[in-house]
Amino acid sequence: MIHIICGSATINDTEEFIHRLNEISRKYDVVIQAVDADLVAGRKHLIAAAERAIRSFREKTSVANNPGMETLLYIAGSRQIEKALQFGVKKGCNNIALLIISKSEKNTDSVEQELKKLISERPGVANYTISKKEKLMSAFNITQEEIAAVGEDKIPDLVLERVALRNIVK
Repeated sequence: MIHIICGSATINDTEEFIHRLNEISRKYDVVIQAVDADLVAGRKHLIAAAERAIRSFREKTSVANNPGMETLLYIAGSRQIEKALQFGVKKGCNNIALLIISKSEKNTDSVEQELKKLISERPGVANYTISKKEKLMSAFNITQEEIAAVGEDKIPDLVLERVALRNIVK
């Protein structure tokens, strides 16, 4: 099961924020991955990455040693952990997408309630908007030629393509 909660938060201590997410994750036996929503091209982007990460663990082909980091690698469309970490949350004001990956729906509501205490919920921050264009083009190496060929409205599709190609590009 994959759930997504979006919002914003001011993070004064990144390690403490991640530690709190890890506590919730352990408490409910789920994977929680925090993502910079400004680098997300929509919910499809997050879901596709999470599904691929789950599959890579099931098939024992993962690059990372934990499902959260593997998910972040797919979100970044990269096999490089250093690049993937750029898609995580940072100190200061953040638009955040929190992915919850669980084996069942059992504790999902409880997880969501705890996570909602950490952020100001804003469901639309992960959606693609034209204001994300430059950041996404830079993060995913999308060229002006690609945009000219398919149109600006296809940037989310180009990002999904990068996610899908992650296993091929070594």
